[in-house]
Amino acid sequence: MFDKKGQGTIEYLVIIAIVVVIALVVVGLLLQIMGQGSGVGETSARSSWKSAQPWAITDWSASGTILTLVLQNSSAESMDFNQVRITGLTTFAGGNVKNIAPGAKLTTNFTLTIPTSCAVGTKYSYPKATIIIDYNSSTIVNKTQAGVADIVGTC
Repeated sequence: MFDKKGQGTIEYLVIIAIVVVIALVVVGLLLQIMGQGSGVGETSARSSWKSAQPWAITDWSASGTILTLVLQNSSAESMDFNQVRITGLTTFAGGNVKNIAPGAKLTTNFTLTIPTSCAVGTKYSYPKATIIIDYNSSTIVNKTQAGVADIVGTC
């Protein structure tokens, strides 16, 4: 009877070793998935911008020396779009002020200066702190909307 005392201990240690190995594999897989998280950041940013008020940015892309933003008036009233400013890019003034109806979209283009060109496959990011939308409502002139999320993507 005393010759089987060590068997329970060895079985217990083997079970603990198997659990530790499984835990390490799971942690390794999670770290690998999280390392590829740039897509998650872009998805989150796009979701935040699509629900922004009063101006939503429904889509954006960068190619060569151009960053293109698609803005949408998400308010219930017509508003005048003045410009979008992104620090580090040339300012888009759009010439004359454009009156945008509720729900309507406007496509704007920036000339990239930082970086000077967006090569295919490279990533870009413009922090939300550098993004400002200038507009006029029916009652107030020169209102601003701060960025709600970064603008990120792959060229």
